[in-house]
Amino acid sequence: MSNSIDLNTFADGALQEKFNLELEKVLSNLQDPNSDYKKPRELTMKIKFVTDEARDISIVTISTSSKLVPSKDAMTKLLMGMDGRGGFLAAEYKNQVPGQQVMRVNGGEVVDIETGEIKEDTASNVRALYK
Repeated sequence: MSNSIDLNTFADGALQEKFNLELEKVLSNLQDPNSDYKKPRELTMKIKFVTDEARDISIVTISTSSKLVPSKDAMTKLLMGMDGRGGFLAAEYKNQVPGQQVMRVNGGEVVDIETGEIKEDTASNVRALYK
């Protein structure tokens, strides 16, 4: 009986397969630009042996796990208000012109911030809002 085991073929290749799958997760996390590059990642492979009283056979369990770095939080700003009819309006705040008071809703319509009304003639209403 040999005391050496070929790790490539052990458990019909399950040991190597489980290692490779977990390694893929670690490598993917290392390449994620939304995670902290400074924090270490870990890959753990656990091989557990349980035998019977006669000690002539052992059940071997192979498990893998990894400790990854979570993605960084993403943040944004929302402009919020009322539409004048009891409804709510919200739009993501982007780099806008200071004092800009035009809000577009799903269909591209312009909303008058003060009244909450949706304007039909977009071009003339945009000019009217800036007067």
